[in-house]
Amino acid sequence: MDEQALRNLLNLESEKSLDKIQIFDEIDSTNSEALRQIQSGNTQNRVVVASSQTAGRGRRGRQWVSPKNAGIYLSLTRRFSMEANALQALSLVTAISVLEALRELGVQGLQLKWPNDVLFEKKKLSGILLELQHNDAARFVVFGVGVNIELSARSLESIDRPVTDLNSIISETPSRVVLLAALLNQLSQNLEQYENSGFSSFEERWNSLDCFRMVDIEIQNGESRLIGKSLGVNSEGSLLLQTAKGIQSINGGEVFPSLRPLSE
Repeated sequence: MDEQALRNLLNLESEKSLDKIQIFDEIDSTNSEALRQIQSGNTQNRVVVASSQTAGRGRRGRQWVSPKNAGIYLSLTRRFSMEANALQALSLVTAISVLEALRELGVQGLQLKWPNDVLFEKKKLSGILLELQHNDAARFVVFGVGVNIELSARSLESIDRPVTDLNSIISETPSRVVLLAALLNQLSQNLEQYENSGFSSFEERWNSLDCFRMVDIEIQNGESRLIGKSLGVNSEGSLLLQTAKGIQSINGGEVFPSLRPLSE
């Protein structure tokens, strides 16, 4: 991938917000590299992109399968002045951004799964891993984004949950540079909006795309499990769960469709 070709596709907002673009043929993990650079004192807003990852990371310690040129693997580093608790909903904003970027490129029928998965027909197309890093009293968020473009049969077999790729759902797959630019442009726009007005301006957008809204679900968080009906998210990005004991606000965990009825 050529840096100048990418810059030519960035909008003015993205171009202004990115101090540096780094493109690797292969790396252990774009997120790990971004964190290393912050720790070493490189605190510019930057994006790290790789054609493949040897140790790609997903949420909850999972591996993100990252064969060469089979997907987009990027990490965007951005500095924030807001308090850490105000950054909680950024994961949801990132998922909305990925979905909107893909929709602009002609990918229809996408939905969201709280807190940050992008799905097609309940199969995972994109995963997101956000990591917070402090450096000299400043806060940096590393936005790790993976989008499957064309996974081999062997890669699909190695993943322990339903996944899909762009090649399976659209007739003409965009080039990696076009897809990357679309993701960065949408992220830049939505992150600016979030910094100015918080998550409240995204609440309705999320709830209209949430595949489990008004569905009985199970939340797993460590050893604990909670069953209820998902009511969507609130203005802070917390998941609202209607349980037998009333409505609860959930800030962490993984969502699964419930196979058990809600107790009276």
